[in-house]
Amino acid sequence: MVIPERELSYRTALRLIVPVLYLCLIFDVFAGFFLGTNFEKFVENYPYLLIVLPGLMGLRGNVFGSMASRLSTAFYLGSSEANFKDRYVFSNFFFSVWLATIPALILLLLAFFKYRDLDSMIAATEIAISSSVISAIFLSLSTALVVILAFRRAIDPDSISGPFITSVADLITIPSLVLLIFLFEIKIGWILALILTLVLAISIIISLTEKKNWKIYRESMAIVCSLALIQSITGNILDEYSKIIYLSLFVSFAYPSILDQLGNYGCIVVARTSTKLHLGEIEGFDLKKAMEDIKYLLFTAPFVYPFISVIPFVMAYVYFGTIPFNAFALAIFFFSFISMVFLVLLLSFYLSVLLHKLRIDPDNGGIPLVTTIADVLGTIYAVGIALLFVTF
Repeated sequence: MVIPERELSYRTALRLIVPVLYLCLIFDVFAGFFLGTNFEKFVENYPYLLIVLPGLMGLRGNVFGSMASRLSTAFYLGSSEANFKDRYVFSNFFFSVWLATIPALILLLLAFFKYRDLDSMIAATEIAISSSVISAIFLSLSTALVVILAFRRAIDPDSISGPFITSVADLITIPSLVLLIFLFEIKIGWILALILTLVLAISIIISLTEKKNWKIYRESMAIVCSLALIQSITGNILDEYSKIIYLSLFVSFAYPSILDQLGNYGCIVVARTSTKLHLGEIEGFDLKKAMEDIKYLLFTAPFVYPFISVIPFVMAYVYFGTIPFNAFALAIFFFSFISMVFLVLLLSFYLSVLLHKLRIDPDNGGIPLVTTIADVLGTIYAVGIALLFVTF
């Protein structure tokens, strides 16, 4: 089997990474459309789901981004085969299904302490858990498929799988929540919830039979549970400033793209840095080594910008018929986005190396940590952009 080429260049960034980011942005645009057109419904009728929404998008992407990174590293090291029949691939599939549901439970519990409405809590829990299991099954299969096919075709999975999976997670999360809201409102969602609870129990039993993977399970669970607490900050920021975001009109459409792209850049750096650390290609906090990847990735940011600005503007204008617009604010939006990308890229490298030094595998902890931080920063950034366009 041909080992994929892993060195980045401007040509590789344009040929390989930009198309993947564009595909991800198409997913984000659809996710943004569902969020933007249903944002008022979330604000008025389902505040619990609004609080957990960033965590559902971010941590779901984290779980499967980490799965992709683990599989990629195992394939490069030769400890597993790029095959669906491989036991490591098989156990990771089922483990990731139930791991992805844990953040929803934690976030819903934290949301209950804020609103203390038991009836709303029960309804939100049924919707969120059902959505989580459906999404997790699809994402687990997609993750294994993308990494295996990429590796077999000599394409570096570290450069494409993280962004692709986290974007698919965003695409699935919002429509699945809207669909489940509809099913529960017409009183048939409980049947699906019962079936999915059984599926969840089966996935736990199957994955725990692989005792040699328990270290991965412990690390991943500890990290995901801890990051769910951080994601509650993101959800509360979104909830508190939801009216400002709604007044800006276009930011509710752009929100998934902003969060996802910042997380995507972090995923790429973490996955690439983790593989280099495992292969002994880098040691310590070598900024020069980091900049080799960062400069090529930062080069792609201007190509991404229209998808988080112009397209959401057009979508919001078509849907609402009017939208706040200011050329100066748009210029600030552009340069601040490039700066945010650079910050996330740099942060991702240093956090990956730090985790490695602490004997925590960056494949398990790096992507969840970085994308969670990117979600918090991205939400604050989105609120700032919304205030910018509402104020000017």
